[in-house]
Amino acid sequence: MARRCFVLSNNLIPVLVLLAGILLLSACGRRSASLPENTNVAAVQMEEMAAVDDAAAGSGSAKLSSFVATNDNPAEVPKKILKEGTIRYSVRDYNDARNELNQIVARFGGYIISENEQRSDISWETAIEIKVPAQRFDSCLNALSGTAQTLVTKSITAKDVTEEYIDVAARMKAKKEVEQRYLDILQQAKTVEDILSVEAQLKNIRVEVEAAQARLQYIDHNVAMSTIHLTFFQTFANTSPQGPGFFSRMLFSMKDGWNGVLSFVIDMAGMWPLLLVLVVGVLMIRRYRRRKRALIPRS
Repeated sequence: MARRCFVLSNNLIPVLVLLAGILLLSACGRRSASLPENTNVAAVQMEEMAAVDDAAAGSGSAKLSSFVATNDNPAEVPKKILKEGTIRYSVRDYNDARNELNQIVARFGGYIISENEQRSDISWETAIEIKVPAQRFDSCLNALSGTAQTLVTKSITAKDVTEEYIDVAARMKAKKEVEQRYLDILQQAKTVEDILSVEAQLKNIRVEVEAAQARLQYIDHNVAMSTIHLTFFQTFANTSPQGPGFFSRMLFSMKDGWNGVLSFVIDMAGMWPLLLVLVVGVLMIRRYRRRKRALIPRS
């Protein structure tokens, strides 16, 4: 009986081998049906990576924030606050105010990035944009306000860009991971066409990574250096009353009259060549008349 079972088992071995071969051939047939005969492994991987790249580029802010939450712990990311101040005031002496402004900006570690000066017969005005370290922003703004004769405008705005910073950082990280996978595919590429195609994808990804890095640097710089928009001016004549009352209007009318006299004297001083010619002319005429009278005989 044992010998009979042994003979049967020996007869089953070829059958099992044949079944295994059939299953293997069917699997290979299905694989061949799914891929063309000349399919390059690198090309297939590159198509899959393109899909991954599109998914990374099209993901929303919530997914990106979740991505950072599971990798970089955004709770440790400091708040990114952009602070800007606007101030406008009048001064007693324009040149003294400008010198004092330069000293204040230098004392608080700031610098001027733009300046626009306008002058007319009745007033001088300068608009300046200043960058100052964020930790000294309030102190610098108060110091500048202290130089004002009359403070016209003072405002401060703050914008939280932490969420944008996290999103851009997450996009950049995802792009870098895709870039690394493309580099791995590039090592497996065998044809020139595949190599050029992978390099084209790498170029696009690197451009996006550099743009993200530039945006992060821009945010970091503006967070570290706050902005102050400052305008100061001095009015010399034709000032407007600063109140509706009679005495206020009378006071400023008298001031306008005095400023008008000063303006007239300054204008006359600028016309000294004409005045000199008139004086010389008058003296010559008087001298001519005296000589003419001396030549006339007296009766």
